[in-house]
Amino acid sequence: MYGGQANGLNDSSPSGITLKLIPPKSPTFIPNLTIGERMQILVQHSHARARHLSYMLSSTNQSKSLEYSLQRDLIPTPIMRNTILSLPMVEVGIGTFNNDAYKSYFLVMDTGSSFTWTQCEGCRVKPKGNCFPQEEDYFPNSKSKSYVPFNPPSTYNQHYEGGGNSSGFRAKETFNFPSTSSSSARIKFPNIVFGCGINNHLPLGDLQIAGVFGMGLQKTSFIRQIETQSGGRFSYCLVPTNLQNPPPMYLRFGTNIKLPRSSKTLNLLKSPLFYIVKMIDLGVNGERLHIKEEQFYSKDLTSTKGLVVDSGSLPSVISKEAYKVIVSKLEKYFSQYKEEFKKDEFEGWLCYESIKRQQRYKNIPRVTYYFEGGVQLDLDPESSFMALEEDGKQLFCLGILPSEFNSNILGAFQQANFKFIYNIKDMTLKFGREDCAKNG
Repeated sequence: MYGGQANGLNDSSPSGITLKLIPPKSPTFIPNLTIGERMQILVQHSHARARHLSYMLSSTNQSKSLEYSLQRDLIPTPIMRNTILSLPMVEVGIGTFNNDAYKSYFLVMDTGSSFTWTQCEGCRVKPKGNCFPQEEDYFPNSKSKSYVPFNPPSTYNQHYEGGGNSSGFRAKETFNFPSTSSSSARIKFPNIVFGCGINNHLPLGDLQIAGVFGMGLQKTSFIRQIETQSGGRFSYCLVPTNLQNPPPMYLRFGTNIKLPRSSKTLNLLKSPLFYIVKMIDLGVNGERLHIKEEQFYSKDLTSTKGLVVDSGSLPSVISKEAYKVIVSKLEKYFSQYKEEFKKDEFEGWLCYESIKRQQRYKNIPRVTYYFEGGVQLDLDPESSFMALEEDGKQLFCLGILPSEFNSNILGAFQQANFKFIYNIKDMTLKFGREDCAKNG
């Protein structure tokens, strides 16, 4: 559909932008699949994502990482297939048409990817073109007055494990957004580098989805391209995925960011690719587990040892050895409640069945992440464990999976009800507890 008017923005003046994030559906709500099949997909996605991050962060591959990321930015297919339904999308206005109108599309927000792309009209031209279904018309780049192809032509090729991919041409285009701190209703950013997708495959995707909105650290990411205007700052506040009718969430930039009542600040580790913080331990119900550094990190990771904060991964992931420690602690904890819970390893997840079908989350423990400088991320039980119903069972499944690749990821599920504020100029990450349904 065509949007409204858009006005220019002085590139030297920091401004505020607020994008509405389309709330995620429950991670276990995927039509025509059993809960077991859905949970298997989440496991597959997490393993693929961890493998990707491990490759990118490996010290032996650092020299190839940037090139690899641009050519094969692996957002694993399970995201692109089904768990994408559990990840927030942003509505983006692209192009300039008659009466200064634009076209609006829904793109998946991903802090682990640094390239933005959408399907273009050329995907309908065979034999080289291919489109996946979407609700809106494919972007008519030939009709946009602000579309500027690279000269000579520059191509991109995004591959996703399991068959998903997008390839096409890099170009510059005007992106349009609402503004609450500008004198006009909308702000437009000209000359944003993006991908005009020609050959695209997205198996079993959501019809709303038209592409990916890359918010990573590389120069091609959207936040890097508007660093001057936004001050290099953005924030989001994710609602829990178990809400029946989730309210709107917001991706905020620059002066539109609302600070939480109290917040903690972490330094981002030096990385050309991802948002990484130094994790030193985990805890259960406030008791530290004293996990050794060598249990968290493999020897082939150097300056990038840490926890990747990733909106593109739903479950969290920790190294296999560290996972064994937290599993042992949880087994000891639940042994106090043998008449209430029994262990149930469900489709690769550590779960506990509520025998008496008790009040939700009663006696369910909470998980804590410990960082350098005495900073803690104290999750509540609802963010520590996913509540499921399967074959008449009430299950509580730990929202963390083990990684075979010694990658550590804080996924979107365990980020719920915290506001995260990224600053790519200062290389800091602030977070503070919020009721994201009210104060996103």
